Amino acid sequence: MLQLNNVSKSFSGIFEPVLKEINLSVAEGEFCTVIGANGSGKSTLMKIISGEHLADSGKIKKNGDVTQVVQDVNKGTIPSMTMLENIALSRMKTPRFSFYKRHKNEIVDKIRSLNIGLEKFIDQPLSVLSGGQRQTIATLMALNSGRKILLLDEHTSALDPKMQKMLMEYTARSIRELGLTTLMITHNMEEAVKYGDRLIMMHNGRIVFDLKGSKKSQLKIQSLLEMFHKFEDQNLLYGGKNVH
Repeated sequence: MLQLNNVSKSFSGIFEPVLKEINLSVAEGEFCTVIGANGSGKSTLMKIISGEHLADSGKIKKNGDVTQVVQDVNKGTIPSMTMLENIALSRMKTPRFSFYKRHKNEIVDKIRSLNIGLEKFIDQPLSVLSGGQRQTIATLMALNSGRKILLLDEHTSALDPKMQKMLMEYTARSIRELGLTTLMITHNMEEAVKYGDRLIMMHNGRIVFDLKGSKKSQLKIQSLLEMFHKFEDQNLLYGGKNVH
């Protein structure tokens, strides 16, 4: 479970608050996609939840540890260490360097299940991989970290369309199987409609659109695009209240 009550955040040099009294409750195991234009507050929201930023006001309640995958492939992995070492260390609460040797076969099997040939790099430093390959490994690490709250910030952005689809299918399946409480930022409207139990739209630091259940499952891409442009082009905030 994840709960935010009246959470706000400002940064020096920016006239308006980046987050404005955000209220959000995410049930245990719920999978939420988050959309919004650049500057709407999506990434700041994630950083507040992860603890990278502190809120100026409001309260945050998290029933579990947080793991995340961000757009920057240089974060969350250690390029000089091997793929095996990175994945093994992501699953450890305390450093024990014999751990990865005992679990190598299991880790290789998980990588092989992606069916993209990355297992051949298992003993190579991550620095030899492309940005998209490293983003895939970072996602695998997060999904298998044992933490219960998962934050994904454009975690397929460095991949080609075929790989994006493959990783999204793997991600969605793993979230269901592991019961992870998930927030996933995406600019891909097809992903926003297809995946998740709930769709949240942010605009100017507020949550302006929140759909779940049958309303979410029946949502069409064209309807979502129209709603997106309605907020962005006409700058409608509905008094800062959620639109259901």
